[in-house]
Order: sequence, then structure tokens, then C-alpha cells
Amino acid sequence: MELYELIGFIIGDGNIYYNEKYRAYRLELCGNVEEDYDYFKQINKFLEETTNRKPILFTRKEVKGKSIRIQFNNKEFIDKLVEIGLPKGKKTFNIKIPDKLLKDEIMLLILKGLFEADGCLYFSKSKKIEYPSYPRLEIRTSSPLLVEQIKNFLKEQGFKIYIKHPVSDRTFSIVLSGENMLQKWIDKIGFSSEKNTTKYKIWKTKGFYIPNTQLKDRLIMCGDGTAATAVDF
Repeated sequence: MELYELIGFIIGDGNIYYNEKYRAYRLELCGNVEEDYDYFKQINKFLEETTNRKPILFTRKEVKGKSIRIQFNNKEFIDKLVEIGLPKGKKTFNIKIPDKLLKDEIMLLILKGLFEADGCLYFSKSKKIEYPSYPRLEIRTSSPLLVEQIKNFLKEQGFKIYIKHPVSDRTFSIVLSGENMLQKWIDKIGFSSEKNTTKYKIWKTKGFYIPNTQLKDRLIMCGDGTAATAVDF
């Protein structure tokens, strides 16, 4: 874990609460407890080792299931994020990558974190075999500004992309399709979470993907052991 990867995750699925009147300065992150536990442990460790302050890592029951969350109350670190250019408060429709970070080596890390927050690796059926085998990577966002930044950068890096424009909601999808694009992503950007690395390993080993599997099942398929009771809170 590096700072710019974390910034990418914050851009995708984080929130900065900043209230000088009440001296409240908080970073909040949210994910799926079943799929994102190991990645949140990486973030938790990074924050603690970087600041010598321990974040609050916990789970919460939601309407759609159980979430995993991090709350980090540290004014010095929050000030650093704000100084870099991350916004305070609501950001859904106008978030963008700060201009000072639009550099190749930084953008690669930001996209790595952003994908862990708002990206998905999935596989479609082809005419070759029964199981899904055609890979696609997709990043979803409601910010037109962010779409434009990602589109321009990926094209500069030689990626072929397709943009799905909103129909019923206000969400854009940035899609990369095919084996060549997936391998290019692996070579240039990569994955940090077990959620995505296990999907890739299964596809790479078998030549296809087995849909509707949970992380604990994919870990066993990959020979990485069990999910280590990742949700034992």
C-alpha cells in the first residue's frame, strides 16, 4: 500500500469530514466485508504505520448486507489529503483527480486504488466454451470530470476503452475488454486485493471463470488456503 493508491480508493469510495467549529476531522472508508476485508487490513496497517495512530476498523449491518468500515480521526493526515486536493464532504458528481497528481507514475497507483473501490473484474460467455471466459474490467463513477481524466490517461497508456453513458441513473462505466487489455492492466497497474487477484488466478489457470463464487471459495481454488475467517468480528 502506498499513499497514492489510498488516494485512489478515497476518490472512489471515501469521504473526508472536516468541521473546524467542532474540531472534527475524519476519513471514512466503506467496503464489502466478505470481499474487501484483506484490502481494508492493508489500508488499516498503512495508516497506522504512517501516522502512529490506530484507525477504527469495524463492521456494520446494512440493508444489503454487512459492510466493513474504517474511521480515521487524525487532523494532520486529513490536512495532508486536503492540501493535496481531495475535497471535503460530498463529492459524488464532481470528484476528480487533483491536477498536481496527473503524472504517469502517480496515476498508475491512483487507478490501482480507484479500481479496488469502484472497479470490477468480470467474465462474459463466449462461443468457445460453456463457462465465462471473456474478461472485462469496468470502473463506475458518477463524475464526468473523473471519466474524462481516466479516459485520457488510459488512452495515452495504449488502452482501448469504451464509455457507457448513463441511461436511468447518473453512472458512467469505463470498460476495457479482452485478454490483451486485462494483461496490459496487470502489467502496468495490477490488483492489490484478494477479491480481484483470485478472480484473475482462476481465469488464468483454467482459461475460464466460475461465476457466483465467494472469496473464501476462490482462495481455496487458488490454493491460497481458506479465507482465514475474514469476517470473524
